[in-house]
Amino acid sequence: MTNYASQFNKYIQLTINNLKEKNYSQAEENIKQAMLVNPHSPVVQNLYGILEELLREDHLALKHYRAAYAFDPTYEPAIRNLKRITSIDHRFDKIDVDFGDKPSVLLKNIKRNNEI
Repeated sequence: MTNYASQFNKYIQLTINNLKEKNYSQAEENIKQAMLVNPHSPVVQNLYGILEELLREDHLALKHYRAAYAFDPTYEPAIRNLKRITSIDHRFDKIDVDFGDKPSVLLKNIKRNNEI
């Protein structure tokens, strides 16, 4: 694994942990660092969308989910988050975001990040 890939993965994991712990300012800093390493990553845009959604900025979350989808139309977490946030029931459901940290997604992310 290249230094860039390991650095990127470190920032992604820190971001996910920060979001789950509701440490939003630190999550944003880690997202920005990951974006410096790989600005065209759907993973980064998806996590930025999650941050905005948790901050109740749905219009900004939607922009980031769309950006993630534009970078990689096969990136499943962005697809699921986009479908969820645009559904009519979204306002009434609890926020159940896809961080992209489930086992099948992690393997795809590792393969994708090694191509940095």
